[in-house]
Amino acid sequence: MALFVEKKPKSDELEASGNGHLDGICRLIGSNIPFPEFPRIDTEKIIQASIAIACEKTSMSGFCKMNSGIPSHTTCLKAIHQLDMDEMIRQSTLMLKIAGKNVITPGKGYYFAIDKTDDPYYGEIDKTEGSYTVGGKRKASTNYFFSYLTLSIIDTDRHITLFAIPWQSGMKNCKAIQDCIDVIYSLNLKIKGLCIDREFYAAEIFSYLQFANIPHIIPVKEHGVELKSKLKGTKSNTFKYCLNVNSKNPVEVTITDCLVYLKGKNGKHGIKHHAFVVFGLSTSPRVIRTIYKHRFAIESTYRLRNTTKPKTSSKDPVLRYFYTLVAFICQNWWISLKWRYFVKSQRGPKVVDSKRFPFHHFVKIIISELQDHFVVYQIHEIVTSK
Repeated sequence: MALFVEKKPKSDELEASGNGHLDGICRLIGSNIPFPEFPRIDTEKIIQASIAIACEKTSMSGFCKMNSGIPSHTTCLKAIHQLDMDEMIRQSTLMLKIAGKNVITPGKGYYFAIDKTDDPYYGEIDKTEGSYTVGGKRKASTNYFFSYLTLSIIDTDRHITLFAIPWQSGMKNCKAIQDCIDVIYSLNLKIKGLCIDREFYAAEIFSYLQFANIPHIIPVKEHGVELKSKLKGTKSNTFKYCLNVNSKNPVEVTITDCLVYLKGKNGKHGIKHHAFVVFGLSTSPRVIRTIYKHRFAIESTYRLRNTTKPKTSSKDPVLRYFYTLVAFICQNWWISLKWRYFVKSQRGPKVVDSKRFPFHHFVKIIISELQDHFVVYQIHEIVTSK
């Protein structure tokens, strides 16, 4: 399955300035995702409504009931349900890249994070191969989720999402890592370091990353008597460890055990061990912890996504994925604006003054632009309507 397609949108240059952010995001989505055509229905209105409900954190039915100038919510949802999942996946990276323009420079190296984010699923469980409902640790009173694989840049103030696809049952972690790396190279970017979540801790993945000579950091899963015995002591240390030692394909890795003295933090005392598999980077405990600390920037992208996530009880993975893409595109668009207008005037590398333009301010701007497209029903209009 192709993950990145070099295809120019209908408008060569999507302008981010002025008061046309809503229209700009709408053009970006409309030029890359083919919507079904309905008689006397403007597809652009459906896309604008999707962006609107994301920023207002409401449902499509609730928004359509309160505003005029938009098709019925059943028409809007019908159009979204009919979108092609494969086409959205193919065009996702291109849309995310365009939304985050001015933030990354081709040919330059960055730190990246690979992770999965889960949306709770309630309903009948489809356990067939390729299903979009996947099992996991219990959260929000459920063990099943709509899960999304994400790839993000985690350099300071460049927290843009480059890749977001729905996770399907039967997908392999190693193949997912390979797909993310293919996306990075397709964008002509270099990898300074890859910070990967603990759930991707596996000998197969270490073998692939070492063979590809990709610098990476992955937290250790403390399994086995030998490994646990090495993760003891009162000093940070680095040592070699062999995974699958009794198999045909053993993999040797370098592990750095970073000790942290709690010093009464949160009422706790003593020391805590944070062990990481390290390759192609400094094994200094302080350097490792500093680099991996930035991995949690990907968690901030999830929190921001939740602030622009439409409400829905739909079990359709197509609609859920479309809403997810809209949220990440809005987030990348905001980061692009920060790098265009809020870079500090000073010597040295560019630094963004993030406090001047927080994400909720951008959301307010989008909501204000809705007034040019939709009109809220007045009381007398509600009373006289049937």
